[in-house]
Amino acid sequence: MPWQQFVVYAIVAAAGFSLLTYWITKKFVLRKMNRTIMKAEHNYQQQISSLQQQLSGKVNMLEGMVNKLRLSNQELTRLNEIRSKFMSVVAHDLRQPLSSIQGFASILMMDSPQGGGNNDQIALNNILKATDNMNMLMADLMDISMIESGRFKVDGQPFSFNALVNDVVTLQAVNAQKKGIFLQKYDCPTDITVLADRFRISQVINNLIGNALKFAPQGGRVEVSFYKEGDHVTCKIADNGPGILHTEKEKIFQKFHQSDNDRNLKKQGWGLGLAIAQEIVLAHGGEIGVESAGLGQGAMFWFKLPQHPAVPLKRPDASVLQNK
Repeated sequence: MPWQQFVVYAIVAAAGFSLLTYWITKKFVLRKMNRTIMKAEHNYQQQISSLQQQLSGKVNMLEGMVNKLRLSNQELTRLNEIRSKFMSVVAHDLRQPLSSIQGFASILMMDSPQGGGNNDQIALNNILKATDNMNMLMADLMDISMIESGRFKVDGQPFSFNALVNDVVTLQAVNAQKKGIFLQKYDCPTDITVLADRFRISQVINNLIGNALKFAPQGGRVEVSFYKEGDHVTCKIADNGPGILHTEKEKIFQKFHQSDNDRNLKKQGWGLGLAIAQEIVLAHGGEIGVESAGLGQGAMFWFKLPQHPAVPLKRPDASVLQNK
């Protein structure tokens, strides 16, 4: 029948059109898509290669900077070792001639009790005072060099903290009397025994009281108190001196730092005493700090020690001091 033939022809035509469409799509469209994909992949590979080159350049630059930093650190370490050795040698070598000067001055005073005249007596006393100050300065240099080289030790033995404070205050009372400063000690009713290095802790207390006497005005007041707080002992030294700026509190325990409050007092030391005191306290597992309401309000230094350290006493960490 004609309509049946028409249907067959239509089906054949549709099939042929589909095959033609598939062939055209495969030959032209898919080929174009493949070219586009390949081009995009090529561009992507070029971008990756460019980024890899840039990254390689950055890595090389960073490695160069790291090497320079390593060399700089090595040089700084070498220079720091040289400086520590220099300070140690200077302090050690100067002590002998200072001792000789001190000894000869003492002999002259013994041979001539009247000093051969008032001027001679004054001169000999000044020589002895100067050598005492120089010996203390050399001792500070020796301590700093030992701390930085890791040779600074603290040895723990039980002792009465009350007796130690009493001994130090008794010695410092002479200096306080000379300056016309009232040195007040508040006794603790309980006897406190601590396991620590007695000589080094006395060094801390002497330094804090000495600083208070140095900065307190003539006719001023310095107060020393201590008490037991749990398993710790806390010691406080307060004065009515020029006080401390808030910004200076962060620097005051740095080595060679000196207060700007009185420039004339800078001639009396290296600015090492508080740095050494901090290292001693830290070596005992303790804490140290300062409080002040500001200029003209005085200052109160304090430190806290464990009565029985939880860990064996160790040497102070030299890196802590060097980074300050």
